[in-house]
Amino acid sequence: MNTFAARSALAAAAALAVLATPGVAAAAPNLHGDPKTPGTQVQIESDPGDSNSYTCGAVGVAGAGVGSNSSGGAGQVNGAYFGPGPVQGGCVGSDGSVYFPTGNAE
Repeated sequence: MNTFAARSALAAAAALAVLATPGVAAAAPNLHGDPKTPGTQVQIESDPGDSNSYTCGAVGVAGAGVGSNSSGGAGQVNGAYFGPGPVQGGCVGSDGSVYFPTGNAE
């Protein structure tokens, strides 16, 4: 087995171990706007059964913000969004999990 094949096999085994670890497949938080609320904003929301709270930052074409939510609930991303558009987030869960959700400011 050459070096490239050995490293590829090791990387595949490591990825499989991470994906097979209990708790890794937890639902990720999502980012979305609320068209019923005046002004452009972004919310963090997790599934009702999710026991983690999340702290997230979201950067988009029209602004940026930081916020958090409670376990299984929604929370506001506080920042300045000057218009609707896509946002890219980075979230850390209360259990140390890390997610990079995408969404829209509305």
